[in-house]
Amino acid sequence: MGFKMLEKDILLVINPLASKGRGKDKAKSLGSYLEKHNRVFVIEYTRAKGHAEKIALDGARNGYKVIVAVGGDGTVNEVLNGIMRSGFSSSVKMGIIPVGRGNDFAWVCNIPKDMYKAVDLILKDNGKKTDVGLCCGDGHPDGMYFFNGAGFGFEPMVNFKAMEYKHLNGMPSYIMAFLFILRHPPKGFDLELTIDGEKRKLSTQQLSVANGIRMGSAFKMTPRALIDDGKFDVMFTNKIFTGVDLIALVFKFLKGDHVKDKVNFTYLKATEVEIDAKEANIPAHLDGEVFSKNLKRAKLNILPGAINLIR
Repeated sequence: MGFKMLEKDILLVINPLASKGRGKDKAKSLGSYLEKHNRVFVIEYTRAKGHAEKIALDGARNGYKVIVAVGGDGTVNEVLNGIMRSGFSSSVKMGIIPVGRGNDFAWVCNIPKDMYKAVDLILKDNGKKTDVGLCCGDGHPDGMYFFNGAGFGFEPMVNFKAMEYKHLNGMPSYIMAFLFILRHPPKGFDLELTIDGEKRKLSTQQLSVANGIRMGSAFKMTPRALIDDGKFDVMFTNKIFTGVDLIALVFKFLKGDHVKDKVNFTYLKATEVEIDAKEANIPAHLDGEVFSKNLKRAKLNILPGAINLIR
């Protein structure tokens, strides 16, 4: 769908299953809106997991000026990976139209939830240098790029469970997942953490290495994070929470108040983080997508200003 190409202007990468299967309907509306603004565009629908990455990679190599992820955090992450692997990340601008389940990174970037307002933002063509994370680890020797953050432990467990509630979007799915996890509380895990060359051993229940403030549709795991400061925000628990304390922990994450508690939480900035869990099998996600369900080792690096994001 789109105009006959006069120049390669805008490529829309659309998840047709987004917004409870209304992705194609939204695509038609987007096409009509872009036509009114006399913009040259092409729409490509994703057909399977990983397809958005290939579409974005090919689009960047074929000369598109703007590549837009239309979907949730998963689609955004795949498009990011495609652009970053293309070799043209410095010359392509990326846009986001949030129509997914969580839309955490769009929220972090103040990208409007209203589809047409999000398009208006893209039409302004104001790309800003934005930091990107790279995580290499078990099963991912070449690594995966991420925008928002990486989570290890408790929060990924909630996130993975929320994915099973496909009939729910956003916060309701996470509430249901948390109620399940509360009945099966996660154990802590021992690991060696190397932060900018400094090693420390710890027993923790949750580790977040983030570029953005919010994960899991509502949890402000790293409330002081900035997406363009060239640093990760790193947060981890210093104790294992159970029962009532675990419930209180969730409310702290919702508000971002946990950073005030310097006894039970550690919060700092870093450019490189290495994880060595050895005996533990840690659930891990990047931008809400499964990175590993039994991680043992990983290395994360921040890539300052690595992509031009329209925001």
